[in-house]
Amino acid sequence: MFEYKGHVHIHSRYSDGGGKVKQIAARAAQAGLDFIVITDHYNLNGLYEGEEGYQSGVLVMIGMEVNQECNHYLALGVKEVIANNDKNPQAVIDEVNCQKGIGVIAHPFEKGSPYYQKGRTYEWKDWSVAGFQGIEIWNYLSQFRDACTSILKSIYLLFNPIAGLSRPCSQALKTLDQLQEKGHKVFAYGGSDAHGTIIRVGRLPVKVSPYYLCFRLINMHVLCKRKLSGDLQIDKEQIYEALREGRSWIACDYYRSSDGFRFELHNDIEAWPIGSSIKFTPNLKITVKTPASARVVLLHNGRYLEASQGKSHFFTNLQPGVYRIEAYLKDKYRYRPWIYTNPIWIN
Repeated sequence: MFEYKGHVHIHSRYSDGGGKVKQIAARAAQAGLDFIVITDHYNLNGLYEGEEGYQSGVLVMIGMEVNQECNHYLALGVKEVIANNDKNPQAVIDEVNCQKGIGVIAHPFEKGSPYYQKGRTYEWKDWSVAGFQGIEIWNYLSQFRDACTSILKSIYLLFNPIAGLSRPCSQALKTLDQLQEKGHKVFAYGGSDAHGTIIRVGRLPVKVSPYYLCFRLINMHVLCKRKLSGDLQIDKEQIYEALREGRSWIACDYYRSSDGFRFELHNDIEAWPIGSSIKFTPNLKITVKTPASARVVLLHNGRYLEASQGKSHFFTNLQPGVYRIEAYLKDKYRYRPWIYTNPIWIN
């Protein structure tokens, strides 16, 4: 397997972002990313204008974000614009599936702040839907917005934006765990919702969700079956295949890159990567490798099972169910959230 690091959920000047696609790609290259997915609101203009392809050495792919007031939905790998339908998000999901795209419920649980867009939120309100492929469990801009709890805190966050980052949304994780325990192939996504917009604090211009910072925060790491070739269509299919099959994890790469992390299921002769679904046998074990010493927590059906400290981690005595990993980095007197994986199913 070949590991690649990228960023999903980005806005450009084709909607309400502050940068052109080529500028965003340059920032992604500066941050060491291999791919990005631009998801502008309500349009695929970047696709129609020929923006997909390698720019500054980064694979640029174009998707879109659908819906206005609520039920925001990321549509990846689609070729035609999906019409907004806030009141019937199932119709949006169905259209993405009809185009054989990947659909992700975006920032489903937001609290909002009276000091940011007058408390406006964009929650997911209809959980009767089916057929979606992912849920965004970690969204930087949502967390930044929710952290603006006072005027002084809001000003502080504008000049120290990393302080707005916290752990993934617990409600989104709980919802995802419940779906996965029922056998639904729905996977975890994370991103920054980067806009790179400039506001003024008095006479001083300040960037909100600047691209370079965001590209060092919440990234998607994928495992591809083949090395990227430099060909747009072939490589695009590889990245989307890895995302569709859950061969991915979400990491905060700001304090320490998660490059080289692995989460695998083994028996005596075979190994299966993250995202796999395997029939139960008594001799199965899980191995985890972290590129730095970390506290690794193994969850079974969404609940704490066991923890390990170090770089190499081994878990045995496995039973049928859904297994995923959370990893935390020690920073002075606390652990920072670092890596959240997609699952491995033992049936």
